Amino acid sequence: MPDPALLFHYRKFQPFWKQTGLIQVGPRLTGGSSSVQVRTLGVQRLQASLAHGGMLARGVLLHYTDPFLLRAQPLRGLLHWCGPRLLVCGDLHHGERPLDALAAYLEAEPHDAVLLTFNPAMLSAVRQRLRVPVRALPPTFFRYPAAERVPQPRLELLHVGSLGPHHPRRRELVRALQARGRVPFCHATTSSPEEAAALYAQHALVLNVPLNHDLNHRFFEVMAAGAPQVVFGDPGLVGDHRHLAERPDVFWASTVEELEALVLRLFAEPARLRAIPVAPPPYWELKDLLKAAFAP
Repeated sequence: MPDPALLFHYRKFQPFWKQTGLIQVGPRLTGGSSSVQVRTLGVQRLQASLAHGGMLARGVLLHYTDPFLLRAQPLRGLLHWCGPRLLVCGDLHHGERPLDALAAYLEAEPHDAVLLTFNPAMLSAVRQRLRVPVRALPPTFFRYPAAERVPQPRLELLHVGSLGPHHPRRRELVRALQARGRVPFCHATTSSPEEAAALYAQHALVLNVPLNHDLNHRFFEVMAAGAPQVVFGDPGLVGDHRHLAERPDVFWASTVEELEALVLRLFAEPARLRAIPVAPPPYWELKDLLKAAFAP
């Protein structure tokens, strides 16, 4: 039986990331059969924590981080790890000079490969900066709560998400739709992925407003909940994964006027809209994901 892979991250235990052969490790975990707490951000401390828990301190290490964490709370001592090291990087669309932060960290802490979580459109730019193989394989190791779509979903365009200071484009679009009043529209915030999934399943159509070049969690959350979505952005967000942009349950719009016209057209035939098939997200099995990520 192969050694389990270790997923190092900075969040609390994530039940939807749990799968056979994957152990979560990190500073905010409390320990258990599928997780190990590491109080100090160093690989040697990680190895000691694993040994204390009766686990092997070797195997594939998936190091999930982002440019902000690479500056503020970097994991150190990667050369001490006994096994392949995969840096799984998110949020390359945020902050100041994120590619500089990623490149500098990899010079100091070598990894064998890099996997982009939700920035497939940036794949070429990242490859030009780094010396190791770089791939974008959405949705990587992530999983999302499923929901059963109601037989008669509300004929409203639903948007779920924050409208805070870090989301000006999203806020402007939501306020424009509310002010214009040309399509039935509902904005909501939720406190958990499960709550969001239940809302998606109750609505005929979901609005997804990605930030910059981010193919976001919401893109796959909506799929998992069984609802069609309209993405306010360019289909180029999917990079080389054209099959994602061309799914029958995914629509695209780049202006408010184009969005309103699309929504009105879809709402004019509610039975046809309800009949659109929504396949689950294209999840990766762990062994296949690692094989693809480490390919030469």
